[in-house]
Amino acid sequence: MNCLRVTKYNPQNRDRNDIYLKKEWTSIGDVGKIFNDTMFTFESYLVYEEAYIDAILRIMRENKLKSFKIEALEKKSYVNYNDFFDSESQKYFSSLKNNMVISIHDITPIIRFTLRELIWCKLISHKMFVHFGYDYYMYIGSEKQLENVLEDIKNNGLFIEPMVSPYM
Repeated sequence: MNCLRVTKYNPQNRDRNDIYLKKEWTSIGDVGKIFNDTMFTFESYLVYEEAYIDAILRIMRENKLKSFKIEALEKKSYVNYNDFFDSESQKYFSSLKNNMVISIHDITPIIRFTLRELIWCKLISHKMFVHFGYDYYMYIGSEKQLENVLEDIKNNGLFIEPMVSPYM
């Protein structure tokens, strides 16, 4: 399995102990805060959320993967960001269960819920996995080599580093 850490964090800003040194936003909860003299907006947040979603979908397609199973699902019992979701999303959120199989066509809301810290889960298949960590870290394992898609993921503003998921 080819294991990667895919993040918005530039590895050049890490020390030799892999600690990220630059002060940046780390979650949707940072919307409205100031970073580098600039207000972090929901619109700015969405740019990265879309890049993470796109990365997962590209790697799923590269692996010819049609679905994931949700494992280790943890759901918040309340939703802090009601104004970011429509009623269909809220209904879908309520229906999520551990060991559900989610098709590629239905995976985007799961990724959004996870990135927005409303759920935590592992997305698992025999060809690929996606694990989400704290502070907007994402770990992906892929059966296939990913040369065909890595450049596109990088062009969306994400950084890719070889790394085994700490959630294995």
